[in-house]
Amino acid sequence: MTLGVTMRYSIRPACDADYQYCYRLTKRNMSELFFRHWNGWVPAEFRKAFNPDNVSMVVINGRRVGYLSLKRDDQGLYIENIQLSPSLHGCGIGTDILKHLLDRYDQDVIRLTTFSDNPARRLYERLGFTITESEGGALKMTRFPGKQPSKANAADARSRAAD
Repeated sequence: MTLGVTMRYSIRPACDADYQYCYRLTKRNMSELFFRHWNGWVPAEFRKAFNPDNVSMVVINGRRVGYLSLKRDDQGLYIENIQLSPSLHGCGIGTDILKHLLDRYDQDVIRLTTFSDNPARRLYERLGFTITESEGGALKMTRFPGKQPSKANAADARSRAAD
């Protein structure tokens, strides 16, 4: 897949050997939010939830730069995690990955959970996810089948991002 003209990435299935990379990346990216909302990082929780069968690695020039974890259940598709190297935040790779997922699973209910103050929340809203449940600082968000983000939603999300 190509992002712009210079950033090419690929997706490959994860294996057990990718666990440590995913662990460290998630901890680096999410520790501050975990401490703020859940009183800290719990290594055992990450290990319990990590299943390489649900994980795909994001690769640029043969190097891992992130991962995504998806799980299908009786309610549709659940995005467990999307993590990218901090040096790639804001480059559009996360947006591109999510757009491909939304196109591929357009007829499915797609869910995710994020923190209310996670900067990625704006991206999720811009792509048509809506808050379906809020508990403490955690938000459950859903994108319903065939829902394309409305121009009003996108403009509103851009406006909030500019604030």
